[in-house]
Amino acid sequence: MSMVAALTAAIVCSLAAPVSPDAAAQAAPPGRPVPTDPWPAWPPPPLRRSEPRGYTVGLAIDVGAASQLPQVPDPFTSRGGMITIEPVTADNWTVADLDQREVSLRLNGSSVPFESKIEGDPTADHRRLVVSIPDGVVNALTMRATWSAIAFNSEVDEAGAAAIAWPRQWPTEVQRYLGPSLAIDSDTPLFREFVARVAGDQLRRVPVYLAAKDLVRRSIMEFRNVQGGALAREGLGAVRGFRLQGASVAAASATGTPGDVVCVCVAVLRAAGIPARPVIGIYSGDGDRGDNKLPAGRTTMCVWAEFHLPGAGWVPFDPAEMRGSGLPQADLRKPWRWFGSIDQLNRRVALTYEFAPIRQGFIQDWPAGWAWTISGVVRAPFRLVDVTTPILISRGRVRP
Repeated sequence: MSMVAALTAAIVCSLAAPVSPDAAAQAAPPGRPVPTDPWPAWPPPPLRRSEPRGYTVGLAIDVGAASQLPQVPDPFTSRGGMITIEPVTADNWTVADLDQREVSLRLNGSSVPFESKIEGDPTADHRRLVVSIPDGVVNALTMRATWSAIAFNSEVDEAGAAAIAWPRQWPTEVQRYLGPSLAIDSDTPLFREFVARVAGDQLRRVPVYLAAKDLVRRSIMEFRNVQGGALAREGLGAVRGFRLQGASVAAASATGTPGDVVCVCVAVLRAAGIPARPVIGIYSGDGDRGDNKLPAGRTTMCVWAEFHLPGAGWVPFDPAEMRGSGLPQADLRKPWRWFGSIDQLNRRVALTYEFAPIRQGFIQDWPAGWAWTISGVVRAPFRLVDVTTPILISRGRVRP
């Protein structure tokens, strides 16, 4: 069996077995169409996904404890802890199989016993991967975790999306994306005032899709300057994390990184009462498409965003890519590049919906999709330094 076939079989068997049209019709909720593929989180119209590509995706995390005193080689002794990632498992545009994960842990260069486990609701769109940190002297800790995933291109029927009205109440599972989160302080009055200034009393008189589209446009147009890349880098392929000021600081100064632009757009949508979230992902250069700025084979982390369309699912958009594409004059009822329909989304694998799961620990410098906790004994003053290397191995196109 080829690697592509093995990947497809593993995900199909563990996530959702293929179903016949009759069985699918019986399983589909009333009024919803039959799934077009065997994987979970398929979106109903006006959303459609296509061109599935298989991947091995994950993170390699290196943490070093550097003594600040001479002749003190062992600055810290661990009494145990954990590293936590909250991987996307069933997004409209990425599905993943954490049961097929491979995890390794090395302490000071040597493999050590550890435990990895999956926590959280198995029906949710994301789970929690927890890797234990054992007792021992910590000079260098390396954790590597990978799992199988499939990413899809996204398509939106603009007319169908524009026909969807605001819901009376958002589903319980998306309400968490209406409040503030790390780097997205959407409860700041600044964002409510911006929504009132842009939309006035017309907000809910406009279909939610068109309201979101215009709010994203207006948010992007507020930025006078977007500075360089989204990441603090550490050598070829490795990163320290996302460079973020946070939504309110970036909005007040009208300048920031591409990650800050995402944070501001998400904060504005949340302030308008539309569930929205950042999507932290990994992508790799293909070397032959103008939309992809990476050299062929170069892998890095990226961030885009999604908002929830009632009765349909999550609509992706990339505000950093949307900049400079004639937004002020763009017709709301016509397709926009990098909003909704994205024909390279299958080269981005969603990793997590938070820059770092700080409810499960802390981050040392910049957020990179994970957090950790550790307790122990300090022998001398020391400094922790962490580096994250994104992992993305393409397995090519897969078939339902």
